[in-house]
Amino acid sequence: MAQCARYPVFNSLILAATLCGLTACGGSDGAGSAQMKLSVADAPVDGAQAVVVKFTGVELTGNGGNPVTINFAQPKTIDLLKDSGTASAMLFDQPIPAGNYGQIRLMVVADGNPSNSYITLSDGTQHALQVPSGSESGYKLVSGFTVPSSGVVDYTIDFDLRKDLTCPAGQAPVCTLKPADRLIDNTAVGNIQGAVSNVLIPDGCSPGVYLYSGIVTAPEDMNSAAPSSDTNQPINSKVPVANSQPPYYYQFTFLPPGSYTVAFTCQAATDDPDKADSTVTFAPVKTGISVTANMTTTADIP
Repeated sequence: MAQCARYPVFNSLILAATLCGLTACGGSDGAGSAQMKLSVADAPVDGAQAVVVKFTGVELTGNGGNPVTINFAQPKTIDLLKDSGTASAMLFDQPIPAGNYGQIRLMVVADGNPSNSYITLSDGTQHALQVPSGSESGYKLVSGFTVPSSGVVDYTIDFDLRKDLTCPAGQAPVCTLKPADRLIDNTAVGNIQGAVSNVLIPDGCSPGVYLYSGIVTAPEDMNSAAPSSDTNQPINSKVPVANSQPPYYYQFTFLPPGSYTVAFTCQAATDDPDKADSTVTFAPVKTGISVTANMTTTADIP
């Protein structure tokens, strides 16, 4: 790979580490408070050995009132690729004021200095990471949620590095980490997993399994410029991996209940996530995959 060319990373990434020693500001325990759990998790990715980010805390912004700030006692330098599958790691589990919240801000040190945050590619090269305006505004996830009084809420931040991580030409040796993520209610999600026949992955194949919402018979590759009304756009993608020998396996986690489609391609490495790529074709396509909360659905690709 040429330095700082775009490098597709196939993953719905979720951070991996246990953060402790937290202190909260802007809220109080007791009446009008509730318990909140916030976790992150990851899955195998192709093309990266490590994605390391330094975190200093989390800020929760309510619809009115002061933000709730959770400062880590010491900065946490976390390799986002540490865990895999349905595993997740807790950022915090503590009381916060009940109410409506509209934004989560992850306080990060990703300023283009590789001693703070960086990505190590499969070829061993290291690139510094930076978050646009990260030093002033942090890494923001705009997703509303409600914390009921005296209740418990349990969420996971689902990172999609395929959309989040780019290495634009001309910015060597720095890559950019852009917010493009989901907040998942852990009590209301399920998973899809399956095996991919090794017959589909001959020499020279760059395999990828793409996930679509609903029944999609004409799947498209990743294209950030596509209109929001385009229902043939994927919502996630993964590179199938073999444990020790074929067949290969894939897994999509933290999915709301409903119907889904998965599609296989051998041109995943040529998929530029910012535009439509006519060279990326899909076969086979598997539709009608049903996801139920707290269940894992098996959908093999023969």
